[in-house]
Amino acid sequence: LRNAVANAARGQALRAVPDREATSIAIGATLRSAALRQPAGGDGIPHGTLQVTRADLHRPVRVGTNANLILFVVDASGSMAAQRRMEALKGAVLDLLTDAYQRRDEVAVVAFRGEGAELLLAPTRSVERAEAALRELPTGGRTP
Repeated sequence: LRNAVANAARGQALRAVPDREATSIAIGATLRSAALRQPAGGDGIPHGTLQVTRADLHRPVRVGTNANLILFVVDASGSMAAQRRMEALKGAVLDLLTDAYQRRDEVAVVAFRGEGAELLLAPTRSVERAEAALRELPTGGRTP
């Protein structure tokens, strides 16, 4: 797992720990704890019934992932030669953006042409916003 963060609100549960005030319950660990605590003879508890108390509660310890920021720096100058090559570049960037979206990463796009650079897309998870920004990407000018 990349960039593991202990006790994340979401993510894969690695283990369970006792927690009388748990807001998220590790069902298996809680039931095991209750079963081990039950008296052998039943002591007035109906057969097949399991009593769960606060002392039995366990919460999951989860591992999540930190989102990454992927910054695309695009040469939008005339040195890229043809419009066809720019379109191929846009397609490749959008494919990468779709993959980044599925992993909940953020993306940003900076284009440079002539003497400067321009932030075309501030960090976002929105594929639609990225598509709109790349659609507007002009070509022309010389590479700085």
